[in-house]
Amino acid sequence: MRKLLKGASLTVRSSIITPKFYSSWREETFSKWKDDEEIAKAREWVNSFKESDIPRKNCVLTFAASSGPGGQNVNKLSTKATLHLDLASKGDFLPPYILRKVRENSRHLTKKDEIVVQCDESRKQSDNTEHAFHRLYTILKACVEHDLPGETSPEKHKHVKDLQNAERMQRMKIKNMQKSKKDSRRNKGGDL
Repeated sequence: MRKLLKGASLTVRSSIITPKFYSSWREETFSKWKDDEEIAKAREWVNSFKESDIPRKNCVLTFAASSGPGGQNVNKLSTKATLHLDLASKGDFLPPYILRKVRENSRHLTKKDEIVVQCDESRKQSDNTEHAFHRLYTILKACVEHDLPGETSPEKHKHVKDLQNAERMQRMKIKNMQKSKKDSRRNKGGDL
């Protein structure tokens, strides 16, 4: 059996033993929204966040030979783009409550607290760079939307209230029918 590193625990699932590593920031950040004000701020952020809001200077781009489409061109040139965003030092453009949700929900997060995105869809380096930034944008937005509760429109709220009132009225009608049925049984015997 392999030696486990310090801080690792074992998980046994159907006779497979796998080590689980826990980072302190993952344990600290697992939480829901603090209050309704934070939810409102998060909704506003999601609606106003654009791809151009990600500062390109905060991201580290590296290029390598690609295995994607492009034939011999991708073997000779470095067209695959790999984008790294270090959340600890370069994630300051994100509000703290958004940063917390990104850390909780991102499956692209590494142990070094960075998001890594690779793109080799195109044979052009510039296209792959743009695709990588677009993926980063969708990852950040999806991480916040994952825990964001939906908004109820006033029409939907009114419709639900009407349904609840109709159900209550139907229940009262049935109860009154049962009551009158039992009352009629009591009065049949008469006084002797």
